[in-house]
Amino acid sequence: MNILKKMNYFRLLLLLLIVSYSNLFAQTYDGFSNEEIQSVFKQWNMDNWDDGGEISRYIFLNMPEFWTHAIIHREGNVKSLKEDYRKEIEEFVVTSELGQMTLQDYVKTCDKVDGMIILQGDRIVYEAYPRMFSNDRHLYWSVSKVFASTLIAVLEDRKQLDVTKPIEHYLPELKGSGWESVPIIDILDMASGIDCREWVDGAFENPETCYYQFEAALGFLKRTEKTADNAFEHIKTLSSAKTSGEIFEYTSVNTFVLSCLIERITGLSYAENIEREIWRKIGAESDAFITQTNGTSVSHAGISSTLRDLARFGYMFLTDGRSGDNTFVSNEYFDKIQKQGRPHLITAYGSENYTLDKEVVHHNTYQWDKVMEDGDFYKGGFSGQGLYISPSRNLVIAFFGTADDKGVYNELDDISRQVSKSNLFD
Repeated sequence: MNILKKMNYFRLLLLLLIVSYSNLFAQTYDGFSNEEIQSVFKQWNMDNWDDGGEISRYIFLNMPEFWTHAIIHREGNVKSLKEDYRKEIEEFVVTSELGQMTLQDYVKTCDKVDGMIILQGDRIVYEAYPRMFSNDRHLYWSVSKVFASTLIAVLEDRKQLDVTKPIEHYLPELKGSGWESVPIIDILDMASGIDCREWVDGAFENPETCYYQFEAALGFLKRTEKTADNAFEHIKTLSSAKTSGEIFEYTSVNTFVLSCLIERITGLSYAENIEREIWRKIGAESDAFITQTNGTSVSHAGISSTLRDLARFGYMFLTDGRSGDNTFVSNEYFDKIQKQGRPHLITAYGSENYTLDKEVVHHNTYQWDKVMEDGDFYKGGFSGQGLYISPSRNLVIAFFGTADDKGVYNELDDISRQVSKSNLFD
């Protein structure tokens, strides 16, 4: 083969590679075939459903096929989100464990990303659904928690509760337990000191652990002979590990107590509270769901909705959202998130181990995991869910994910911070 023929051969090979690479990105999500769905139902069980991979992805996208749910109904006009996609956001270079690549390349090639949306104000400037349909209602996991704290803030604004009071003031059944004398604000800030830590070895696998029994009582793990009839009976038995208000220690039992408090004060179910105070007011395009077991909502992890509707919830924390007729985010609540957190809780936990894109978190508060020095705040969820809000940049970033079968998440939390700090939204 002479030199000219060799050059033409390699040019053709390069062209084929480019076309193949482009076709990879051009492929659209086709959902699950009937055969794949039947395979999921044959393989899934209470031990493996959230382990990651395709079984988990199908379940996260179709929770009502596996658990009982309450419907959170939408109402009124849909909040218009103008499609104003910006090429420079797609082409923004992000850094992750996969190396440096454009945001679009990362979202499409990382098999742990299901969907991502970016709003600037009420304009959609980026949107991608590589592994879900746009109208799918995906499980939020722990992003659900900020609905509980937002409802608490609504009740505060109405003077229906005082978060400085101990929890037994409103839930007297907790008197004599480890919850006694714990102020509600410490429960909101994941600093209750309760002896039921979530991120300890065996918490989700060992039936002897307190946290396992909490999830089992809610129906997210397999019940045993020790499992309480309901989650409230379980949390009444808990003891205190340390004085509240000293250290950030993440555990979802805190969120469950908040939801019980909300139900007690309002006399309404948790799902009904979300519907009346939040979902009817965001201009949702679809109803949402929340997982329930025997009428008890999985408040810490059970909400499912479309990605656009999660972004609409986030929009309510921006200036325009807070000033609208249907606002439920008061200036007082907003200031509490940004300015009234307690940095010492994170310091005691170990601030060097609690970062966002390697940047130390300033504080956590009101169930928001990470509030940054510049006022941005973030809530993450198991298996790669997230809601990132930058009020100063008029920015909302929301995403859904499914961990791979090794339990590795996407890195959209760190990438959201990179996008926010870029000059794209100045």
